[in-house]
Amino acid sequence: MFIKHLIVPFALVVSALGAPTAELGARQSCSALQLVHIAGTTEIGLGTVGTPLSSALASAVPGTTTYSITYDTSAEYVVTVAAGATTTANYLAAQSALCPNQRFVLSGYSKGALVVHGTTLSSAVKAKVIALLVFGDPSRNINSPWPINSPSVDLNPRDGSTSSQNIASF
Repeated sequence: MFIKHLIVPFALVVSALGAPTAELGARQSCSALQLVHIAGTTEIGLGTVGTPLSSALASAVPGTTTYSITYDTSAEYVVTVAAGATTTANYLAAQSALCPNQRFVLSGYSKGALVVHGTTLSSAVKAKVIALLVFGDPSRNINSPWPINSPSVDLNPRDGSTSSQNIASF
């Protein structure tokens, strides 16, 4: 009788552990909109700007998820920026394949803004990026490329934007 009481819970645990949790997790991560944020120099995770931005966007667009790009945020601005751009492009390509209907807001703060400028995306992934937000952008007044289709840059977003502007550079 004692063994019988152990077998049933054991069987339940084994079946739960053997369930396709990766697939379940993948399906649950397919929100309509995802903020992909790239932190600034020496920051971890969402950092100073990404944390309040994530909260504000989730309040404005319920169901929005957030992902923080993990890259080397040390005070080096060539190799680590290029590596961060590659990591960002790879993440967006993989997430786009996993969630074909998902759209993205790509944001970066300071060094993260440099990563945004350096990110090269395929046309299919670019079409899914609906907005770019860069804060403390070291390349703000330089004619740098943007990883988005038909970029319309607002260099004075505090003065108000038009609906045609899809990039805000602070």
